Amino acid sequence: MIETKDIKEFGKQIGIDQIRITTAEPFDQALAGFQSQRKKGLFTERRHRHFENIEQFYNVHLRFPAARSIIATCQGYLTDEKTDLSQPGNPHGLIARYTWRNHYQGLKKKLKKLGDFIHKQSGASFHAYSNGPVAEKPIAVRSGIGYYGKHSVIINKNFGSWIVLGEILTDIELEPDKQLDIDCGQCQDCINACPTHAIVAPYIIDRNRCIQELTNWVGILPDDIARVWGKRLYGCTVCQDVCPKNSKVAMRSPREDPGYVGPSISLAAILDMAEEEYRERYMNNQITARWINFSAIKRNALVCLGNIGDKKFLPVLERFKKSDDNIYAMTAQWAINRIANGSV
Repeated sequence: MIETKDIKEFGKQIGIDQIRITTAEPFDQALAGFQSQRKKGLFTERRHRHFENIEQFYNVHLRFPAARSIIATCQGYLTDEKTDLSQPGNPHGLIARYTWRNHYQGLKKKLKKLGDFIHKQSGASFHAYSNGPVAEKPIAVRSGIGYYGKHSVIINKNFGSWIVLGEILTDIELEPDKQLDIDCGQCQDCINACPTHAIVAPYIIDRNRCIQELTNWVGILPDDIARVWGKRLYGCTVCQDVCPKNSKVAMRSPREDPGYVGPSISLAAILDMAEEEYRERYMNNQITARWINFSAIKRNALVCLGNIGDKKFLPVLERFKKSDDNIYAMTAQWAINRIANGSV
């Protein structure tokens, strides 16, 4: 047999920041919450990976019938690096901090090592995931890895919301840890700071207005959202940036660089890049995952140029204005008008 303390100790040795244990029971309440939000139209119409198997997503027994325990983990990713690599004449579009490198890939490799250790010690079967086909946030909450912030991101006591999650499903029964008895109290900083007012109520996100969601949505952005988009090429972390719990998290140097992209990418380079080159250059990072639409990334770059307001890039925008792609053409026209009106 293997004991929980052995699992946690080995996980610490191989660099997993925190490990907690929970049961493999279905997450019925989380499923009901998801279904309620979907009925209210709070999701965009883009194809989400888990929509087709949503019951399986919230019930690990449908994926792994023998599962008896879930080993929940997290990895902190707050590093002491520059947040923008722009240079004069070469503005960059910002990449959300969690995807500067592929922390999911790094954590999953560690989880497989941990799973192999458990198997050798106990004969247990396991499945290891990070950013995978199971309900990671509810797992994190029930295990005590963290609690929901009002921005719907998981907050860990040591690493704030600057974490990626991962888990091991196993067919051995382990003593579960307790859920944390913590919440955000009266704080509403994330709600007040959201540039598009996408946090419509505590823990409820209207993804039709969430910049994080819209960076991978293909369509023409409403003017009120485009104007506050700033220079984001992929993702948004405003709600995390303002969280008081995150202000106390210590930065550290990067420990590994799987799928490194960095904090920003040249907008001119993106707009000149073919999709094949984009996917090859940033291989192994989630910004080139199969569900990421390169057309949305290019549209984001056009919006960024409009918000930066540098007339030097008007010829680039004029070129996209003539595109056969209506989204590119209309977004480029929006950016041209924004620069011409001096409203940046």
